[in-house]
Amino acid sequence: MTNKFLHILVLLATFCCVNFFEAQGQEKEHIVFYPQWTPQSQFLGYYVAQEMGFYAEEGLDVEIRHIGVNENQTILSKLISGEADIIGQQLLQSIVSRSQGHPIVNVMQTTQNCGLCCVANKALSTPSDLNGLKISRWSNGYAETTEIIENDMRLDIDWVPSFGSTNLFIYNAVDATLCYTYSEYIKLLYAKGYIPEKNVLRFGDFGFNYPEDGLYVTETYYAEHKDAIEKFVRASQKGWQYVHEHADESLKFVFLYTEANHISTNLAFENSMLNEYLRLQINPATGEVDFAPVTEATFNEMVEKLMANGLIENSVNYKDFVR
Repeated sequence: MTNKFLHILVLLATFCCVNFFEAQGQEKEHIVFYPQWTPQSQFLGYYVAQEMGFYAEEGLDVEIRHIGVNENQTILSKLISGEADIIGQQLLQSIVSRSQGHPIVNVMQTTQNCGLCCVANKALSTPSDLNGLKISRWSNGYAETTEIIENDMRLDIDWVPSFGSTNLFIYNAVDATLCYTYSEYIKLLYAKGYIPEKNVLRFGDFGFNYPEDGLYVTETYYAEHKDAIEKFVRASQKGWQYVHEHADESLKFVFLYTEANHISTNLAFENSMLNEYLRLQINPATGEVDFAPVTEATFNEMVEKLMANGLIENSVNYKDFVR
């Protein structure tokens, strides 16, 4: 065999290898993912999975998009219309959506605890202390837990839409405000300087420590892209595990997304948010970050509470909903 012939063989082999890997790259499945809000460290695990190549390693071409502050379309509508393939959404909210006929399924449970609380201008010992108060809350949902409590305990609460701002409470226009411990509560701490712990009612301490954030897809998308979904979940969990082990280092990725989406924030706030959000990811049953799905017993309890209080009309089956 001549050197010239060998050289030709080498060139052919190289050409085939290059084409093979290019073809592999072209076969990467494209996924559009929408977290449930604007960029912040609440979604850092997904940013890390994207920027450190964990999704790419799984053969995925992931596009992370965010809903705009003034956007009228909801995350769920983006999923149902096909504009989104995977979305982030809360568990109670998603059970309600499923009961209303939206064919969505849970493919990953991100947090394992309830981060919802109420901050008031007076001491709060139990949820019954909310009776008669004027309380601000979001105009775009996230109220299922408080509606269950209000109905269960026959409370009379004057709810005031806040449009995502804590200003109504800061300027004493309301008696109290709903908060998430990783978000609005931190903003209140910065604004007021100090909040007495006795003025904070954490709903998870009163039998409502329900898991919150998770990932959702439609039944159709799950049936047609199960392998890609499993890869996305695996890479996302890897991203979150990396954040748990390298929190300070990972925070830099948040600002890639906040700056690209023109979101004003700062390191102190994002760091405080991240520390609290990572705490909410710890499974109280195991003490580990295991991303375990909600248990069937807890799920059925949530469904029963929603039905008993008239928040849903149709029951939701655990095995149909949790994948």
